[in-house]
Amino acid sequence: MTEDYRATNRANWDERVAVHPETDYYDVEGFLAGDSSLYPMEREELADVVDADTTLLHPMCHFGLDTLSWARECQSVVGVDFSPAAVEKARDLADQAGIENAEFVEGDVLELALDREFDVVFTTFGVLGWLDDVDALAETVAAHLAPGGTYYLADIHPFTEPFHDVDADGCQFGDWGFSYFHDDPIRIDADGSYADPEESFEHTETVQFVHTMGDVVTALCDAGLEIEFLHDHAWADFPMYDGMDRDDDGRWWLPDDVPVELPLTFSLRAEKPA
Repeated sequence: MTEDYRATNRANWDERVAVHPETDYYDVEGFLAGDSSLYPMEREELADVVDADTTLLHPMCHFGLDTLSWARECQSVVGVDFSPAAVEKARDLADQAGIENAEFVEGDVLELALDREFDVVFTTFGVLGWLDDVDALAETVAAHLAPGGTYYLADIHPFTEPFHDVDADGCQFGDWGFSYFHDDPIRIDADGSYADPEESFEHTETVQFVHTMGDVVTALCDAGLEIEFLHDHAWADFPMYDGMDRDDDGRWWLPDDVPVELPLTFSLRAEKPA
């Protein structure tokens, strides 16, 4: 099962990396002009641990836009992705941006074994749903953090899984999504992409996984990390539901006429004891 799902997902990501850098979602043109691709939340919640002397590891970095944004603020960064096409694109983008303190490595986060430790390990948006083993993720993070180092995770909130649709009447419980307590892999066959829903692809199948918040927090604690905070946010990083509104920071919010608020994103910070 493990090799099967990774090969399926890798084919999907290999194909999409040819399209994603050209989309408004990623705004590579703005990045090359000097803008940061990072959400204000990410920079704010790491402001006290990231500076010009920081070394940062970014597993599951896709084509490296966030990695390179951090490179402008850190001493050195390493981005890791299991897609060879993504790693190649990330290296090309670093060259275009004239960034020399970034390295990109092809590798799987669940099997990663670099011979160095980092001040910060950073994983955000589109992380947990692609992994069948959050314990292995936590072990990878702990193994690559220096003592006293910080792990930062932001992603889609697990609470959103049961809700397929939200409109002016609130959550529509008649059209269930995935159970919050869902143990089996979920095979999805869908064209398009979160970055460009109208684009058509050859590889449309993915295999994804549901993890509860308890699964994630417990895995990190079992790996020896100490949770510093866990925050809930009422915005998403993509248009999760119909009718959402995008703000100037690229965050998507439920429309004003929806009478409920849901936690759509969470952010978590943990420390490896010194």
